[in-house]
Amino acid sequence: MSSRDLDRLYELLGELEKAPEQGRKLADYSGRTGWPTRGVYFFREQGENRRDSPQTARIVRVGTHAVSANSKSALWGRLRSHRGNRAGGGNHRGSIFRLHVGDALLRRDNAFIGELSTWSVGSTASNVVRLAEAEHEQRVSAYLGRMSLLWVEVPDEPGPNSDRGYIERNSIALLSNTLRPLAPPSQSWLGLHSPRMEIRSSGLWNLNHVQQQYTPEFLSVLERYILRHSSSQIASK
Repeated sequence: MSSRDLDRLYELLGELEKAPEQGRKLADYSGRTGWPTRGVYFFREQGENRRDSPQTARIVRVGTHAVSANSKSALWGRLRSHRGNRAGGGNHRGSIFRLHVGDALLRRDNAFIGELSTWSVGSTASNVVRLAEAEHEQRVSAYLGRMSLLWVEVPDEPGPNSDRGYIERNSIALLSNTLRPLAPPSQSWLGLHSPRMEIRSSGLWNLNHVQQQYTPEFLSVLERYILRHSSSQIASK
């Protein structure tokens, strides 16, 4: 069941990628892309492919936003916090994705870039600390900027029962397969250097939902939104 459901997830994302603006590198996007206000996004990483389908790029992170009641955050705002600014900087305290990638880079390249004891410490930092972290923030931006991105518009209201949250957590659970991923990472995947077991074992830059069971019915919900999204995008060309 899990393998068939995983194939279906990738087939649906393949259909999504046919729509305009899909599948580009994160660094190539801007606020002018024409983002929907709300949606779910899927990241793929250079050099990471499915072992049973080498031409298919492997999903390495699933995310959304505005799942808390009354939240005002927008899709591009969340993606921009992951990407960082146009100068190559960023703020890992505003993006858990950046924090995890930065942790793994520090562990992998410790002998080259040295210690950075302030990384991931606190929710805010002084200008002195931010300046000391600036070079590493640029490394994180460069790494994330090379990842390709798919997204689907899911325009429901914020809240714990939103379809966005439903699609996100079930996609993560399916990809993780309760930490026995059917599309495991390559031996050179940066995430294997993460201090977090959840990332190393799941092959995803996610912590939440990686040890949950998925509900296969979520794929029909995702399909409905992908068909709606793709039709509207193609019609607007």
